Amino acid sequence: MSAKLQISNSTHSASELATILADYTSIALASHRQLYGGYSGSSYQVDLEDGTKYVLKVSNGYTADHAEFMCRTTYHLSLAGYKLCCLPIPKSNKGDDNFKFVFIKEQNNVPAFLLTHVEGTQADKVMRENPYVATTVMRGIGFGLGKMHQSVVINNKDVAKGLGLRWYGTDGGCCDIQDQIDGKILDKISSSTAGQHRFVPFYRHELAELKSEMELSTDGTFGLGITHGDPFADNVLVNPKTGELASFIDIEDICVGPLLFDLACCAIGCCFKEAGDDTQKYPQVLDFGLLEALLGGYSTGRKLPSLEKQHFVQYMRLTLLCNCSWRFVKFNVDNTEDVPEEAKESYLELRRRIDYLHDSDVIQKIQSILEEPPAE
Repeated sequence: MSAKLQISNSTHSASELATILADYTSIALASHRQLYGGYSGSSYQVDLEDGTKYVLKVSNGYTADHAEFMCRTTYHLSLAGYKLCCLPIPKSNKGDDNFKFVFIKEQNNVPAFLLTHVEGTQADKVMRENPYVATTVMRGIGFGLGKMHQSVVINNKDVAKGLGLRWYGTDGGCCDIQDQIDGKILDKISSSTAGQHRFVPFYRHELAELKSEMELSTDGTFGLGITHGDPFADNVLVNPKTGELASFIDIEDICVGPLLFDLACCAIGCCFKEAGDDTQKYPQVLDFGLLEALLGGYSTGRKLPSLEKQHFVQYMRLTLLCNCSWRFVKFNVDNTEDVPEEAKESYLELRRRIDYLHDSDVIQKIQSILEEPPAE
């Protein structure tokens, strides 16, 4: 696990924030502070005069329609009684636009929206600084994710669209997996100066498995529902002393999609550690204790079907491939000038994890954990 980069894309004055807030509440802004972390927006804790706290998100890189999709999908969780996530606040003053949640008159025409505020500390930071509560943290994350997946079961695209929700196959989310399936990422790499890079044969090979495995999600074999889309430990808040789950945050990848994809994404983002021994074949390995805690917690929120257990490792590899190829494209295709070598080579960390997950001994160990009865 690594610390989250401290990134924010723009700043807003108190008067600018108050203008946005006026569409959501008549209570005046008392104070605010900018929050940091993430790649695609600027976030603020806003404190109102009545003591209420919210998070105001200005979502760079997204259209108003996409932001509205995110909010509508997350809000649907709350209608199903799910509360373990920062939830969007509907506008009280809708004006003359058709957006229920999104403010579209920000200074740079970037969509903004308001979320509930939850106290807590990012889970990755807590596990680094207090490893004694790490299994509690992972068990809580697993439980929260399982409950999310169980809260809203949606069987197909037509149902999702009928409810006005974001569908992973057409509207983004789930690490933009559909772009992988459609060949858009491969085409982008192949038509660039990196088209002959040593990464390409590896990517083509793994992409074939990705497409094959995703057929089990597109044909309805695997469960579909509302997924967080990016359930890494830095997108989860927990109690810093006890490790108990407080809330999932960062709803920018939330969508209706394959539930197994979301669980596998959580595992590859939360359960790897440095091998700690230069003689080992792989520099990073799974912390099987954390993986067991994650899967045990998940099973108390949603029972993992047998067929999904059988394909869990494959889905770990394909979620890693999505993130690995994102890094490669980001630093070797989209940006090629003045890019540090460390950034260009950053995809290798995740490629090695994929190689590790092809190891038969590792696969056997993961499958044995999946078959264990959950701890009481």
